[in-house]
Amino acid sequence: MLGVLFSLTFAACDDDDDPVTHTDASVLVGGTFNGSMFDEDGNEKASDVVVTISKFEAENTQAITVKIASATLKMDQEAVFNVAKAGENRYTFGNGSAAAARNTGGVIEGNDLTVYTSLSSKFKFNATSSAKRYTIKAVKAGE
Repeated sequence: MLGVLFSLTFAACDDDDDPVTHTDASVLVGGTFNGSMFDEDGNEKASDVVVTISKFEAENTQAITVKIASATLKMDQEAVFNVAKAGENRYTFGNGSAAAARNTGGVIEGNDLTVYTSLSSKFKFNATSSAKRYTIKAVKAGE
Protein backbone atom coordinates (compact mmCIF):
# COMPACT_ATOMS: atom_id res chain seq x y z
CA MET A 1 0.00 0.00 0.00
CA LEU A 2 2.82 2.39 0.88
CA GLY A 3 4.47 1.77 -2.54
CA VAL A 4 1.24 2.71 -4.36
CA LEU A 5 0.91 5.91 -2.29
CA PHE A 6 4.46 7.05 -3.16
CA SER A 7 3.98 6.46 -6.88
CA LEU A 8 0.79 8.57 -6.87
CA THR A 9 2.55 11.36 -5.01
CA PHE A 10 5.41 11.51 -7.51
CA ALA A 11 3.01 11.41 -10.45
CA ALA A 12 0.99 14.28 -8.96
CA CYS A 13 4.12 16.41 -8.47
CA ASP A 14 5.18 15.77 -12.06
CA ASP A 15 1.88 17.21 -13.36
CA ASP A 16 2.53 20.53 -11.59
CA ASP A 17 5.79 21.25 -13.44
CA ASP A 18 5.49 23.71 -16.30
CA PRO A 19 7.44 22.82 -19.43
CA VAL A 20 10.43 25.05 -20.16
CA THR A 21 10.46 26.53 -23.65
CA HIS A 22 13.64 27.96 -25.14
CA THR A 23 13.21 29.98 -28.30
CA ASP A 24 15.94 31.09 -30.67
CA ALA A 25 15.41 34.86 -30.94
CA SER A 26 17.24 34.98 -34.27
CA VAL A 27 14.39 33.01 -35.89
CA LEU A 28 11.69 35.38 -34.62
CA VAL A 29 12.97 38.78 -35.77
CA GLY A 30 13.54 38.40 -39.50
CA GLY A 31 12.02 40.63 -42.11
CA THR A 32 12.39 43.77 -44.18
CA PHE A 33 11.99 47.16 -42.52
CA ASN A 34 11.58 50.50 -44.34
CA GLY A 35 12.35 53.83 -42.73
CA SER A 36 14.59 56.85 -42.29
CA MET A 37 17.95 57.77 -40.80
CA PHE A 38 18.27 60.73 -38.43
CA ASP A 39 21.32 62.50 -37.03
CA GLU A 40 21.72 63.10 -33.29
CA ASP A 41 19.91 66.45 -33.65
CA GLY A 42 16.84 64.74 -35.14
CA ASN A 43 17.48 65.91 -38.72
CA GLU A 44 16.45 63.37 -41.35
CA LYS A 45 19.42 62.36 -43.52
CA ALA A 46 17.73 59.72 -45.68
CA SER A 47 14.16 58.52 -46.06
CA ASP A 48 14.88 55.49 -48.24
CA VAL A 49 16.60 53.22 -45.70
CA VAL A 50 15.85 49.50 -46.06
CA VAL A 51 16.97 47.16 -43.28
CA THR A 52 16.83 43.44 -43.97
CA ILE A 53 17.21 41.07 -41.02
CA SER A 54 17.75 37.33 -41.33
CA LYS A 55 19.00 34.51 -39.12
CA PHE A 56 22.76 34.09 -39.22
CA GLU A 57 23.19 30.49 -40.29
CA ALA A 58 25.62 29.01 -37.79
CA GLU A 59 24.93 26.08 -35.53
CA ASN A 60 24.21 26.91 -31.87
CA THR A 61 24.37 30.67 -32.52
CA GLN A 62 21.63 33.20 -31.76
CA ALA A 63 22.73 35.86 -34.19
CA ILE A 64 21.25 37.83 -37.06
CA THR A 65 22.58 39.30 -40.27
CA VAL A 66 21.51 42.93 -40.63
CA LYS A 67 21.79 44.56 -44.04
CA ILE A 68 21.30 48.34 -44.24
CA ALA A 69 20.83 49.92 -47.66
CA SER A 70 20.08 53.45 -48.83
CA ALA A 71 20.43 54.83 -52.36
CA THR A 72 20.54 58.38 -50.97
CA LEU A 73 23.55 57.55 -48.78
CA LYS A 74 25.09 55.14 -51.31
CA MET A 75 25.05 52.68 -48.42
CA ASP A 76 24.92 48.91 -48.67
CA GLN A 77 26.34 47.38 -45.48
CA GLU A 78 25.90 43.99 -43.89
CA ALA A 79 27.02 42.79 -40.46
CA VAL A 80 26.34 40.06 -37.91
CA PHE A 81 24.88 40.88 -34.49
CA ASN A 82 24.05 38.90 -31.37
CA VAL A 83 20.31 39.00 -30.60
CA ALA A 84 18.32 38.28 -27.45
CA LYS A 85 14.74 38.42 -26.24
CA ALA A 86 14.32 41.42 -23.93
CA GLY A 87 10.66 41.36 -22.94
CA GLU A 88 7.30 40.62 -24.48
CA ASN A 89 7.70 40.92 -28.28
CA ARG A 90 10.91 42.94 -27.75
CA TYR A 91 14.40 41.95 -28.91
CA THR A 92 17.77 43.69 -28.69
CA PHE A 93 20.86 43.22 -30.80
CA GLY A 94 24.44 44.41 -30.59
CA ASN A 95 27.88 44.01 -32.12
CA GLY A 96 28.61 40.43 -32.96
CA SER A 97 31.33 40.99 -35.51
CA ALA A 98 34.27 43.25 -36.18
CA ALA A 99 32.68 43.95 -39.60
CA ALA A 100 29.85 45.83 -37.90
CA ALA A 101 29.88 49.59 -37.81
CA ARG A 102 31.27 50.66 -34.46
CA ASN A 103 28.78 51.40 -31.69
CA THR A 104 25.96 49.73 -33.59
CA GLY A 105 22.98 48.03 -31.98
CA GLY A 106 19.25 48.20 -31.88
CA VAL A 107 15.82 47.20 -30.70
CA ILE A 108 13.02 45.36 -32.46
CA GLU A 109 9.70 45.88 -30.73
CA GLY A 110 6.71 44.37 -32.51
CA ASN A 111 6.94 45.72 -36.07
CA ASP A 112 9.14 48.69 -35.14
CA LEU A 113 12.91 48.72 -35.56
CA THR A 114 15.36 51.22 -34.12
CA VAL A 115 19.06 51.00 -35.01
CA TYR A 116 21.72 53.15 -33.33
CA THR A 117 25.03 53.53 -35.17
CA SER A 118 28.08 55.66 -35.85
CA LEU A 119 29.02 55.90 -39.50
CA SER A 120 32.43 55.34 -40.99
CA SER A 121 34.01 58.18 -42.96
CA LYS A 122 32.80 56.50 -46.16
CA PHE A 123 29.28 57.79 -45.43
CA LYS A 124 30.14 61.32 -44.22
CA PHE A 125 27.58 64.07 -44.81
CA ASN A 126 30.17 66.69 -43.89
CA ALA A 127 33.56 66.87 -42.18
CA THR A 128 32.23 66.00 -38.71
CA SER A 129 29.40 63.59 -39.50
CA SER A 130 31.33 60.36 -39.01
CA ALA A 131 31.82 61.06 -35.30
CA LYS A 132 28.09 61.53 -34.68
CA ARG A 133 25.54 58.93 -33.71
CA TYR A 134 22.69 58.19 -36.10
CA THR A 135 19.36 56.52 -35.54
CA ILE A 136 17.40 54.51 -38.06
CA LYS A 137 13.68 54.22 -37.38
CA ALA A 138 11.83 51.74 -39.54
CA VAL A 139 8.63 49.69 -39.74
CA LYS A 140 8.33 46.10 -40.94
CA ALA A 141 7.21 45.99 -44.57
CA GLY A 142 3.70 44.76 -45.13
CA GLU A 143 2.67 45.30 -41.51
